[in-house]
Formats: sequence, C-alpha cells, structure tokens
Amino acid sequence: MKIVVNGGAGAMSLSAVIYCLEQRDVEQIVITDLDKKALDQRLALLKDKRVTAEVLDVMDIKSAAKVFKGAQVVLNAALRPTCLPATQAALEAGTNYTDLTGSEQDKQLALSPRFQEKGITAVICMGTAPGMSNIMGAYAAEKLDRVDSIEIKDVCANMVPHEEHSRGLYWGFAVDGIIDEFYKEAPVMEDGEIKLYPARSFPEMVAFRPPVGLSHVAVTSHSEVKMFAQAWKEKGLKRASWKIGFEPEFESKMRFLVSLGFGSPERIQVEGQMVSPREVLLTLLRNQPPETKKQPDFRGHMLVVARGEEAGKKVEYTVTEYATAALTERMQKKGAFSSYRTGVYAGIITIMLGRGQIKKRGVLYPDVSVPPELYIKEAIKAGIEVEISKKVMVDL
Repeated sequence: MKIVVNGGAGAMSLSAVIYCLEQRDVEQIVITDLDKKALDQRLALLKDKRVTAEVLDVMDIKSAAKVFKGAQVVLNAALRPTCLPATQAALEAGTNYTDLTGSEQDKQLALSPRFQEKGITAVICMGTAPGMSNIMGAYAAEKLDRVDSIEIKDVCANMVPHEEHSRGLYWGFAVDGIIDEFYKEAPVMEDGEIKLYPARSFPEMVAFRPPVGLSHVAVTSHSEVKMFAQAWKEKGLKRASWKIGFEPEFESKMRFLVSLGFGSPERIQVEGQMVSPREVLLTLLRNQPPETKKQPDFRGHMLVVARGEEAGKKVEYTVTEYATAALTERMQKKGAFSSYRTGVYAGIITIMLGRGQIKKRGVLYPDVSVPPELYIKEAIKAGIEVEISKKVMVDL
C-alpha cells in the first residue's frame, strides 16, 4: 500500500504516519510539505526507509495530482484551507482521500458524484472530533429505533504545568481551529433546529478519566452538530451538542487573547499597514523558540451520550474513548507529544480505505460511510480504550 500524507512535517501527521508504519501492508509513505527543512527533520525522526519526502504546495491542484497518482490513499493533514484543493487533486489522480477537518465542506461533498464515477471514496473530517466522535455517535444511533439526542463532551489538556515550560503556550491540535473554539459562534441543535450561541456558552463540569479529572467544558464551533442533524434526521433527532474543555490556564490565556481582538481575521490598520490580528497571533505562536525545559503531555478523553428509544423502551447509550498509557508511551517515544489521537484516528481510516474496508463511494462524512464497529475494533487494536454502556429507563 502506498500512502501520501500532506502536511507531513506537522504535528497531527506524525502520529498518523507512526500508526501507518506499524501496519505490515504499508510499503511506502510519501510525506509532503512546503518546508523542505522540516521534511528533512521529519525523515530523520522517523528513520524508516519506507518514508520519502516531496516539497509540495497542495493548493496547486495539478502538481498535487501528479504526486498523488499511484497511491491508494491520500491523507491531508495540512492546514484547513488545503482540504478542498487536496480533494480535487485526489479526484484527478483517482485516489481515495481523507482529511482531518474538511474545508468548504459543501464544495467537497458536491464532488461526490465524480468520486462515485471513478469508484473511489473520500471520507472527510476524520480526526478525533470530528471523526471518532461521529463514529461513536453512529454506533449508538444505529442501535436506537428513535434518536432523541446526541451529546459529545471532550477534553484536550496538557498535564505539564505551564511554569515547567520555557515556551509561553502549547496547544494540542491545529491552533487556528482552537482560536475558532473561543471566537466563532457555536451551533446547538434544539427542538430539531440548529441555533447559534456565543462560544463557550452552556458551561458545565465533567468528570473525565485520570489524569485529566474534573474539567470545565462548553460549546464551541464544531461540525458534528450539523453532521448529526443530517445523518439522523430520519430517526427523529431533536437535540445535539458539542462541548470541549482545556486546562484552566490555557483557557484563561485564550479567552484573554480573543477578548483583546486577536481572534479576528479581519485586517486592521496599524501604523499605515493593514494586518490581521489573528495572523499576528498565529505568527507569534509558531515562532516561539524551541522548548528548553519539559515537553507537553497532552491527554484527551471523549464521551458521547445518545438517548432515544429501542424496542419500545427509553434507552441511553454512553460511548467513551481514552488512549491507553501504552499508546501514549509508544507515541511519545517516537516524538509525538501533541494530541496524537487525532493523527491515529486519521491513520486508521487511511488504512481502512487502502484495504478496501470502506465500501461506499463518493465524498462522505464518517457518520454514514464508516462501519462503526469495525472502526472501533481497529481503534482498540491501536491502543485506544473504548467503553460502551447501555442504560434502560424503567417506568414504574
């Protein structure tokens, strides 16, 4: 199996490549990026002859298609705006495709008939969340005769105290997306309609697995609510929500920065120059000096609760996922210190596409394209601990 990984020098791609290299049927992985120096560093870190590198601007569809040609799967782990052109390049190359978050998703989905004509599949938005969150929801929703509500509660927290770092701020996944978690309005499905609320609304405390523990979560801008609304409309879905939490100091710093205006992408005039506050913040964050003290230790835990009716009874399914200590150790030994679960989940779907385990063709969300039980079994093999519980409400 030959795989191409875009954004191959980035944090999210590292754990995906590590996972894919653990699979015996992977013969070649081509990692691409704009930064040749970063690619060389990644090759030195991986130390695997199956991995080669190419400098590539994924926004150049024709050049990308040439690199993709002959691969079984393309995993796009580059920045969000690259997802649509990468999907178009995969279509031109006749290659299966997946990405972490999608971009201009309606335009990606509009390519579905052309993917079907070529007999290939694109599963978009396939990281931890969206991605594994959708599959956990689908597992429960498929068992219910009627689905009343689906709630997702997630946490991504750095277990190393901030004073033990030399850098000012660490983040567990794409920082541009995290800024949106504090800046954009959040969709919440109520009474069958999607409504928008200010970011970080509806806060609550949730007891997650140690070492994360009790954490503050709140709604943010995430695509699962829209996906669930489409996937489970026929089963009567009325309520859906997504909430996420971070470590308290990170949350405080992000709230402060966004309150000052650094979340805005709109350009403003500064001493005669038009600049975007968000781009200024992103540049400062990415240009932080190398860590001289402790590396971060990100831990995540997610639970999905689906309520509805099964065989005439009110039923509640709770599906939780958590990375085992063995998986964390395995990833960190190979240099993956970020929220590596996202890369692992993307790696799993990449391998499933390459093995022909995803039977549906077209451009699809995970909810309606990925067999949930099969995917969860692969996640467990990778080192993810999954718990599923069923509660039946008894009428007295």
